[in-house]
Amino acid sequence: MSRRTFLLTFLAGLTVGLALGLIYSWLIDPVRLYNTTPPLLRTDYRHEWIRLAALGYVADGDLERALLRLKGLPEKDVREALTAMIEAYAASGQPASTMRRLTALADRLGIRTPAMLAYLETTEVPPATVPPTPTPPPPLTPSPTIPPTETPAFVLPSPVPSLYRVAEQRIVCEGVREQLRVWVRIWPPPPAETPTPVRGATPTPAGPQPVPGVVLWLLWADGADRAVTGLRPQIDPGYADFHLKPGIPYALSIGEPNAPVLSGLMLPPCPDGAWGSWEVVLER
Repeated sequence: MSRRTFLLTFLAGLTVGLALGLIYSWLIDPVRLYNTTPPLLRTDYRHEWIRLAALGYVADGDLERALLRLKGLPEKDVREALTAMIEAYAASGQPASTMRRLTALADRLGIRTPAMLAYLETTEVPPATVPPTPTPPPPLTPSPTIPPTETPAFVLPSPVPSLYRVAEQRIVCEGVREQLRVWVRIWPPPPAETPTPVRGATPTPAGPQPVPGVVLWLLWADGADRAVTGLRPQIDPGYADFHLKPGIPYALSIGEPNAPVLSGLMLPPCPDGAWGSWEVVLER
């Protein structure tokens, strides 16, 4: 047999064998797909599994089941997926109950993020009453008239006077609705004496400066929420916000729950018939 004949025979046999193998694997006995385990999924599907497991814990509160669902997954994937989820939920203003569940799950797994600081170790404040405080000043911008509403009072034990005061309070009907947005400012102390200006020195700002790291408490008849300024520096270092529900009177405290600066705060109506938001500036 010549070399050319051998080569042609070999190629013909290879072609026939390949064709028969494809016919067998595609038509006679094709591959059957079975359910696999989460650790064997592709990275983006693993992250989606982690997100769904976290949402399952938010819904049912079963921590052991959530940990079992995440068992065996790479630690890096769990950390990245939960961190991204918590940061995104905090930025979009998700309810405090959802954020507490997510941060509890992340904390159990040894994950800490800046957005979690406001929700870790947050305790529910028992029903209490904030003593009447002076009526807040009228809004600084034109706003719809809010009819007087009889609101149930609730008292906090041993209220203490706050060092902060309400410098501005206004209704906003644009952007995200049903929020309380708070900016905390502090006035720098006056200089003891006027020094001789140094050439090239940066002048010290004369106005109130934003204060990060200030704890704010929002209280209502059967619960409380906490936020910390500075978690959204892209907005303002002294900024924090809360989600409000219609028809519920709230009290705002700064530093500790029993140091109220505002009480009887309710969602304002807007001309379009929807609920608006409050913007409050606190100064010390």
